[in-house]
Amino acid sequence: MNTFVIGANGYLGSHVAAELKAHGHAVSGLARSGELAAQLATRGVTPFPGLLTEPATLERIAREFDGIVFAPVVPFEEEGPALATLLGTLKGSGKPFLFTSGTGVLSIPAQDGAWHQESFAEDDPYVARHWLSLRVETENLVRAAHTDGVRAIVMRPPQIWGNGGSKQVPAIFESVEKTGAACYIGAGLNLYTHVHVEDLARQYRLAIETGTAGALYHAVAGEVNWRTLAEAVAQVMDCATRSVTYAEACDIWGEMYADLFFAVSSRSRCVRGRADLGWAPTKFDLVEDIRTGSYRAAYAPKSDRLA
Repeated sequence: MNTFVIGANGYLGSHVAAELKAHGHAVSGLARSGELAAQLATRGVTPFPGLLTEPATLERIAREFDGIVFAPVVPFEEEGPALATLLGTLKGSGKPFLFTSGTGVLSIPAQDGAWHQESFAEDDPYVARHWLSLRVETENLVRAAHTDGVRAIVMRPPQIWGNGGSKQVPAIFESVEKTGAACYIGAGLNLYTHVHVEDLARQYRLAIETGTAGALYHAVAGEVNWRTLAEAVAQVMDCATRSVTYAEACDIWGEMYADLFFAVSSRSRCVRGRADLGWAPTKFDLVEDIRTGSYRAAYAPKSDRLA
């Protein structure tokens, strides 16, 4: 399959591109600059110059490639016009199109760091918080495209981790740099369900190869609360942990990230992803990856990093 990855230079997109290449796909990626094109080329991904805001570029991608993975990190309001162009051009083609959302849409406010019992499978009803309703509308737009002859699928990952990257775990290390302690909000018992980036990339490959049109897929490997993750970071950095208020968290991480990641409960279950795709995770121990694995290698003081 000749597959196009929008966001192939990003954390998730680069792993998806590598997984696809490893299983026989010819992979191309959108490159908005010569520097980014060179980065793609060094990983064996064919650069395709252009911008997400260029309808003519998106129309070419939709016409010329066998399948598309949409995984850029852009503001929600910029997704709609790009998706309208891509899905409109793909209409009637039967081609697979994977849109990346996230389980943030399921999140329940937990500014005191309390644990919440609610956990959602793909087809469970829920009410998205107001500012996330635009993302839910986008999910619904993509899923509805299967009625127009597009094998459109929504991927809704939880907290992604592994290989020293992602957002949340590095943000806890950043809190040490800013405050001298590994921080969490309130009681620190709230959490995001998690999955390793390589397991998630495998699910993307399975979805683009065999996924059901109109489906939505979660990916789940486990759950660890923020206080436990902060304790693991503190062990690596030889520092204390610190419970902070929501207001302090906004100062540390910015209001958007504090509210989206650390001041909510987002728990999910992967029911349809396992049933439709035969997918199951293989990597589970996020805490150990912080203490002795990729995060220690990336973030520990230089004198204490693993060889």
